[in-house]
Amino acid sequence: MRLQKQRISVIIRNLYRIGGTPLFASISPILLWALVGIVLIILEISMFTFVLCFFGAGALLVAVTTWMHITPGIIGQCCAFVIFSIVLMFVLRKTARKLFAGTKDKKPEYLGQQVKVIKTINPGEEGAVSYRGSDWIAFGNANETYQVGEQVEILGRDGIRFKVGRTIK
Repeated sequence: MRLQKQRISVIIRNLYRIGGTPLFASISPILLWALVGIVLIILEISMFTFVLCFFGAGALLVAVTTWMHITPGIIGQCCAFVIFSIVLMFVLRKTARKLFAGTKDKKPEYLGQQVKVIKTINPGEEGAVSYRGSDWIAFGNANETYQVGEQVEILGRDGIRFKVGRTIK
């Protein structure tokens, strides 16, 4: 048992050191920041949170500033990483969300559509309407009845049910 623990300890020490030097001492800081930036951007693509991409861009900017010898020390690199990431996030996050997030702000296309009642909708009860060739469960206002064949307007949706009302002209 003791011999096994010693072997594990030696393996861990050897993983840390390659050729007598610490593992990360042989990697250029420029390459390390660039790799961190690329990994964060790839993670952002899979998660789509609009946070990691700014940290990734910050890491890439630090790689560039390190390559230009503007941030030669690790403390300067870390400070630049934090500053770049936070500034990019506050300046560009809202714009990036609008650009890439899609159509969250658009109203659903079914709103305002005229549909035909195919099953009477009584006050406080469900009926049915036909929308795009499919039958949908529908409900209306608590004090109105909608008869079969009547044209109504879709006012909203509650799960799989449409809320309908009289067409306002």
